[in-house]
Amino acid sequence: MQDRTSPLKRATIFCRDIEKSLALYRDILGFTVAEDKTVAGPAMAKMIGLDDCSMHICHLQAQKSEDGLIGLYEITADDVPETTLPPTGKIHRGQVAVVVSTDQPDAIYADLEKAGYPFLTLPTTYVKEEDSDYMKAGTYTEMIFYDPDGVLVSILGYKPKAA
Repeated sequence: MQDRTSPLKRATIFCRDIEKSLALYRDILGFTVAEDKTVAGPAMAKMIGLDDCSMHICHLQAQKSEDGLIGLYEITADDVPETTLPPTGKIHRGQVAVVVSTDQPDAIYADLEKAGYPFLTLPTTYVKEEDSDYMKAGTYTEMIFYDPDGVLVSILGYKPKAA
């Protein structure tokens, strides 16, 4: 079958507190705010199953990419229920993880630890000996933590295999 869609355009997180989310995605992970706006009214609300609302929206991008944005959406309305989050410390079926690559895993880990983010997986290093179509040989460092809304975020560091 032919490709029917583009690469991931955006992952949207309906956050409880957009400032707490910005403190992570912008201030620690280094995403740039590409758009910051507030929208309101019944037409916008209908798209998310509400009668009326306002939303503070921040679209964040890495390295000026037009794809793979993080959308932080804080909804102001009385009838938005809270998600029941699974307990931290163990993966659950149906959970979603946002995965980003970095060449600075140690610095990001230090900032996350200092800010008190809970981890599912502390930084773990593993060596991939052979290239595959998707992942090159080299040393990978991966950590998985919870953002302010309980969304899993995986940070993947990579160093090429020495020649």
